[in-house]
Amino acid sequence: MSPKHASTQALRIPTLAGYARRPRNRGAANGTYLQRLPLAGFEHHDARRLWPYLRTGQALLLSREFSNPVDPRAVRITWLGEHLGYLPQMDNLLASDLLDHGAEIIARIHDLRESEDPWQRISLNVYLTRKG
Repeated sequence: MSPKHASTQALRIPTLAGYARRPRNRGAANGTYLQRLPLAGFEHHDARRLWPYLRTGQALLLSREFSNPVDPRAVRITWLGEHLGYLPQMDNLLASDLLDHGAEIIARIHDLRESEDPWQRISLNVYLTRKG
C-alpha cells in the first residue's frame, strides 16, 4: 500500500472523539469559592482517627452547631456522619451567616499534611453551593 493510500485509509476509521466524556468544570461543580481555612479541632474530634481515609477533594458537610458553649457561631464539619472538627472561630462569620440564612455550603479538602501542628494537618476550601 502506498503512503497516499495509508493516510486515506486512516481517515476512514471513525473516531470516538465526539462520544468521549467532556471534562467537567470543577469550579462550577463545587459552587462559588468563598475561602480557604484550616480545620480546627483536629486533635479533639474524629479527624485523627479518620486520617488514613481522608483524601484531597473529598466533600465535607458544614452545619451550624447552635449549642456550642465555646463559639456561638460554630460551624461543624462532618464526613460520612463523623465529626472532624470546626471552621476556625476567628474565620467562621461568613459561613455561619450564610448557613443561618438557609444557604448550602460545603468544604472540600484542599491539602493533607503530616505535621505536628494540628492546625496545619487539613486545609479546606469552602464553597457556596446554593443561596438561601
